[in-house]
Amino acid sequence: MTTALHIDDLRKSFGGQCVLDGVSFEVTPGSIMGLLGPNGAGKSTLIRSIMGIVTPDAGTITLGGKPWTREGVQRIGYLPEERGLYKDMKVGEQAVYFAQLKGMEKKEAVKSLRHWFERLEVEGWWDRKVSDISKGMAQKIQFICTVVQGPELLILDEPLSGFDPINARRIIDVVRSLAAEGTSIMLSTHDMPSVERLCDHVVLLNRGRVVLQGASDQLREEGWNGSQEVVFRGNDLTFTNALGAWAHLDGIEPTPQEGVRKAAIRLREGVAPGSVINALQGQVELQEFIKVRPAMERLFIDAVEKEKSIPESTVS
Repeated sequence: MTTALHIDDLRKSFGGQCVLDGVSFEVTPGSIMGLLGPNGAGKSTLIRSIMGIVTPDAGTITLGGKPWTREGVQRIGYLPEERGLYKDMKVGEQAVYFAQLKGMEKKEAVKSLRHWFERLEVEGWWDRKVSDISKGMAQKIQFICTVVQGPELLILDEPLSGFDPINARRIIDVVRSLAAEGTSIMLSTHDMPSVERLCDHVVLLNRGRVVLQGASDQLREEGWNGSQEVVFRGNDLTFTNALGAWAHLDGIEPTPQEGVRKAAIRLREGVAPGSVINALQGQVELQEFIKVRPAMERLFIDAVEKEKSIPESTVS
């Protein structure tokens, strides 16, 4: 399968400061990859390199299985974090203009835009000036301008910023449907919940290096520390004594159901869940025994903290 985007050993320095330090990863067709990292990690420089705004010092960028070219960039839909529309132009007029910049004929652009305006419920704003619309509405228009030509690769930089929950959900649904149709998507964001909901894979940058990457589910599985949620009916002390040396007890709290309790435990190293279940059965009435994998935010924080122990690299 040809990758939509392949980055190999990309390097970039500014004034002796290394901003990208051998970054490598790929985005496969129909996948949603989360590009994560704290401020100053190198995400913006990476995106600008892909878009041809910045020229890397070394490394290669491959688009759709072919070496990077200006023509190849035309097949990318890019929604930058820094939004901007011409306030004195009408919404529809401006959207058509942007579509034509991407190589669409006017008739084709109008047809596709009308479809997207209806899909995102902004069809009544076609003839209104940009200065008359809200920030959230302007963000919808820019999102539409990004996807209107049916790009092979979408790069979305903080696409949910400023949206209310209802419109954020609409954008999430559209992003998912585009991926299902085969569009490759790279999502750069600090919003960990959106990463949890959307991303198949993640790449975490810190100080210009890739410090974590892989399938989201696999990374969460590998980061599991033995945490389990146990729902039971019975006496707290009996439950605690039954755990014995099998697990650490992090807390017990009541549930809305009368007489039912919920406990947070962590299995000790080398202990299988079945051993704890066997120890508890007959002592309390077990109702649920659920594996609690770490949230992506926890993995993000742990990886960045670990990276802080490595001396920062500079380029002379």
